[in-house]
Amino acid sequence: MQWTTIRETHVVAPARPDAASYVSYAYNLRTFSVYSRAHTWLEKAPGIPAADAVSTPGYPLFLTAFMRDKPDLGFMYRVVTAQAILGVLTTLLVFLLARMVLTPPLACVPALLTALTPQMETISTYLLTESLFTALLVLSTLLFAAAIRSRRPWQWALAGTVFALCCLVRPTLQLLLPLTLVLMFLVKGWRRLIRPVALATACWVVLLLPWFAYKESIPTSQENPNLLRASLYHGSFPDFMYEGQKLNFGYPYRDDPHAAEIMASYAGLEKWVGARVRAEPLHYLQWYLIGKPRYFLSWYPVAAASDIFIYPVDASPFISRPSFQLMHALMVGLHWPLMLFGIGGALLSWVRPQSLGLSTGALGTARLTGLMFLSAILLHMIGAPFPRYSIPFRPLAFILAVAAAVAATRTANALRGEAVRRAAARA
Repeated sequence: MQWTTIRETHVVAPARPDAASYVSYAYNLRTFSVYSRAHTWLEKAPGIPAADAVSTPGYPLFLTAFMRDKPDLGFMYRVVTAQAILGVLTTLLVFLLARMVLTPPLACVPALLTALTPQMETISTYLLTESLFTALLVLSTLLFAAAIRSRRPWQWALAGTVFALCCLVRPTLQLLLPLTLVLMFLVKGWRRLIRPVALATACWVVLLLPWFAYKESIPTSQENPNLLRASLYHGSFPDFMYEGQKLNFGYPYRDDPHAAEIMASYAGLEKWVGARVRAEPLHYLQWYLIGKPRYFLSWYPVAAASDIFIYPVDASPFISRPSFQLMHALMVGLHWPLMLFGIGGALLSWVRPQSLGLSTGALGTARLTGLMFLSAILLHMIGAPFPRYSIPFRPLAFILAVAAAVAATRTANALRGEAVRRAAARA
């Protein structure tokens, strides 16, 4: 399916804003040894661009491996082919991770769901972070699960290293490992893991520290905005609209007369967003607690070409092939049950672990998977909950959903058996 998708999909103007920035970073790194998103590759006689630090460097560094000269169709073909390979490997990694929680036949289900999810195919056709981030996210979760079971220091070091690469591609879970280390000190029962988690965190720090140092050396400006502040601001608009205006749905800041002041400083953010929250506390409470998770996990994206295409396409097997259209329809119907069961499985692994009926090792992996999935939801309840950002976490949700479904089936069968026994006793 990955090969069919990249072969038969034609993206209209693939070098759109985010993609063009990543390509520019890669080109400028390779050509000028400068990390900049300036579109010098479009200029006939470009000068050395000014450095910036808007995007993390993981994906641009990935792109440099496929760049020969200026970006062309050959470059794009090499990238999407590599991303299709990553998509296939991701499905295998999902099976290996699921196998640590479920029996072999049941472990095939999350892998199959991953392979059948249209967005898992279409993300390979774009010059965007999703494909690489998904592979590294699942791989790092698998490595942490293996390290927890084996307790070998080198496995913890490897897991921390791969997780650092994951955070360099997209900073979504950047604070998760340090916060987990803090929790190890606070929760008495977890202190046995302090040393291995500290080792993983040290490897994580070694890889991320140069990026943090570089980022601090670049002053924040309109050309080099603070992405954390931008995420908090963009996520503050209920239903991604400014005062309910649908004209710029997905881009509410375009209608906000105070956007420049808010983006300039955290003081401006607190002043204006804080005032809006205080004026309508219940409205914003509903948005942050219910609206944001609903949008983040939604099948339908915000500010995208369609439900499965981030950028517009004029050819795709999901448009021309009935088998792909059937796959699309199937996953649309399964989406919310899978997400809700995924949340249920994540919560049960921590709140009522005995209800999942898992062994000690399997439960540890389920808890780790649940931690990754729930952390993503919670972090996007704080920032901007664009549905596109949930795509890499769906394979984790599939594993948890199957575990929850198995537990629900077991409970239902037990209750049914008990009812039959009671009826027989009365007879």
